[in-house]
Amino acid sequence: MFDTLIRGADLVTPDGIGPKSIAIRDSRIAAIIPPGEEIDARDKIDAAGKLVMPGLVDAHVHLREPGFEHKEDFPSGTMAAAAGGVTTLMDMPTDDPWTATVADFEHKRDLLKNRIHVDVALQAAVGPQHNQIEALAKLGAISFEIFLAGGRPDFQVDEDGDFCDLLQAINGVGGVAGITAGDPDLIARLSNEIKASGRHDIAAFNAVRPPLSEVTGVERACAMAADTGARIHFRQISCGASVDILNRFADHDTISSEVTPHNLLLTDEDAARLGPFGAVIPPLRPKVDCGALRNALRNGIIDIVATDHAPHLVAEKERGRDDIWQVAPGLPGLQTFSAVMFELVAQGAISLSDMVRACAEQPARLFGLYPRKGTLAVGSDADLVIVDQNATNTTTDDDQLSKAGWTPFAGLTTQGRIERVILRGRTICLDGKPIGTPTGVFLKT
Repeated sequence: MFDTLIRGADLVTPDGIGPKSIAIRDSRIAAIIPPGEEIDARDKIDAAGKLVMPGLVDAHVHLREPGFEHKEDFPSGTMAAAAGGVTTLMDMPTDDPWTATVADFEHKRDLLKNRIHVDVALQAAVGPQHNQIEALAKLGAISFEIFLAGGRPDFQVDEDGDFCDLLQAINGVGGVAGITAGDPDLIARLSNEIKASGRHDIAAFNAVRPPLSEVTGVERACAMAADTGARIHFRQISCGASVDILNRFADHDTISSEVTPHNLLLTDEDAARLGPFGAVIPPLRPKVDCGALRNALRNGIIDIVATDHAPHLVAEKERGRDDIWQVAPGLPGLQTFSAVMFELVAQGAISLSDMVRACAEQPARLFGLYPRKGTLAVGSDADLVIVDQNATNTTTDDDQLSKAGWTPFAGLTTQGRIERVILRGRTICLDGKPIGTPTGVFLKT
């Protein structure tokens, strides 16, 4: 006797789409059965004509707790994740305090208990003087985040000797180094020059971080990874020039990268339309960059999609309406993750199988959670998303569960609507509404 049988669906995997039924027992996938075969189960879900895919795995999320709970907290952010089809997420360390010590990691881990609606892994921040990598690895840090630009000054890694030492230490514990690439000197110079010119518009904000400011950091980190053999993962690749660098290092299987949904769908023209609500780092780029990113994702040069969910309240964005330099940069993205990917599928930029590969299986593989997460396989956690491919869905600000209360994708109508989200065999979201008490757990490799 199985606990649940999901029957009549088309299963979406990286290898294709085909009709199967899924049997669940004790929170895991117990059997994958040919269509039409009858088995006993206490609960049966008729998914005829629907798609079933693995729950999405988001490897780059800012849930804002501790320290910035007015923007987001663990309950609100993970409810938004569930509504977006995300059943596993990895939380970045840039809260207050930064998650950089054993004490801070343990405190943040303890805050998760009985408050999260999806499963959560934690990332740790490391800097030039860091000496707790081994201890953090034992606690379960899913990655170690290195900031070549854009981080707190005391965490920014400027010296190549420090960078090399960090990569070797992370490699020594079998860890993944998350790399926020950039050229801080170029960014600082451009910031001073553009602000001095008196410009206050979104285009001026974006001009502070041209492709060159990203490319130099990507090239530096690729060369260091190739020399040390360390496992690195680039955050938020945003331009075609960075793709060219990644392509040159494509034979180094220790180098991986991500792109955000907003950089795949939105451009600098959307930034002009959105104003302060389109202010994000790295910025929204021209169409040519957007096209290069899509091609790189489809061809496997960029490995995964991750949201960089970074919520700010409407008032914090509106501060940049008349003076863009007062804006809080960042966009919410968890709840709209699936919708944006469905739109990219509809546009022919990727296939549904590409979506599953880049948004579920590959992030689970890269961060050591596969095959428990990210796949529809016997023995894996029964994390599933059931999609009505014949229904449409329109994204609105009013429907957002994040404390931000807005989305840059408001008004987007997509083909495909999430009907049900299942976490370890239990339905946690039905027709866009989270249900039940929080049952998410802390994950470690």
